[in-house]
Amino acid sequence: MKKFKEERVQNNEPSPYKVGVFSKIPSWIKILLLKYWAAGAVFFFIGFGGSFIWSKENSEDSTIFLTIMLIVGYALAQEYIVKQIVRLMRNSRDDTYYYNLVNLKGTKSFFVNLLIAPLVIIPIVILYSYLVSKGLKLSIFGLDGIDPFTFALAAIFLDFIYLFIKNAIYNAHKKHKYKKANSESSKERNL
Repeated sequence: MKKFKEERVQNNEPSPYKVGVFSKIPSWIKILLLKYWAAGAVFFFIGFGGSFIWSKENSEDSTIFLTIMLIVGYALAQEYIVKQIVRLMRNSRDDTYYYNLVNLKGTKSFFVNLLIAPLVIIPIVILYSYLVSKGLKLSIFGLDGIDPFTFALAAIFLDFIYLFIKNAIYNAHKKHKYKKANSESSKERNL
């Protein structure tokens, strides 16, 4: 056994049991970057990549169509990319389900994501339309219009707000359930 270890050290082979660089990064930062990347990718592929489809003369119809496509793309990304990776990151010391808005299984989860996605996308589209009508630029780089980086920043900001609300409701319900169970057990002891 020692001979095998010495050969590995001499050949500069990495140890398979050594702790990796990415294991030192907290899971909430990894999940934040994953959600940022997913939202930016959705806007990049649908907003930029599909712009030739909905950049017709009637801008109101094209904005509605773009919004619908962003909602569907965002729901798909949350369901099939973000949620799956967050589930894989779960371990005994870190419950990463806390960082998902939807923790259901099966097709129910996709349809709930499809209902939640407008809560993220529509405020961004409304804010963007309002700021552009006032002549302000919403791009980080000073470009006309919105870019994937700004869109993703707004999306994770709104996602954080909704996640905070969901977790506050969940914790209040859990606390109420715990108090109710304790009060019932104390009543039984008094009888």
